[in-house]
Amino acid sequence: MKKGKKMILLCLAVLFLLYICESVYIGAKVFAMVKGSYATYGGDNTYADMVSDEIYRKMCYRNGYLISSQGNTSVKEINRLLFPLACHWITGGKATYWYTYEIYDDSNELVGGSWNIPVTITVEFSGSRLIVTDYYEAP
Repeated sequence: MKKGKKMILLCLAVLFLLYICESVYIGAKVFAMVKGSYATYGGDNTYADMVSDEIYRKMCYRNGYLISSQGNTSVKEINRLLFPLACHWITGGKATYWYTYEIYDDSNELVGGSWNIPVTITVEFSGSRLIVTDYYEAP
């Protein structure tokens, strides 16, 4: 009987480890997409097989401010992006991350920003591919 309990515990541990690995994989993919969107101002969607251009543009949280550092070296940005926490099930999952973004003008005055904003991204699995289906940023 003791051997049966050990086998059950071992199987549960392996399943838990597989779940954690898949969650980290989803988080890493979402993290890479958000960083790519940020770097290109939501323009060059290198993840077109996983995310639509519309959602990719939404992922770039530095768009929409009165001034931009794009082509303007006197503008200073502070960016903090936390690694996504992901949970999943057989057909899909959700990943949530938080970001902080501050933008300063050439006289070092804060002109805009967002602090600790939660974002939830919904994904679906299509075969072995990960597809982003929804983007929600808390107001």
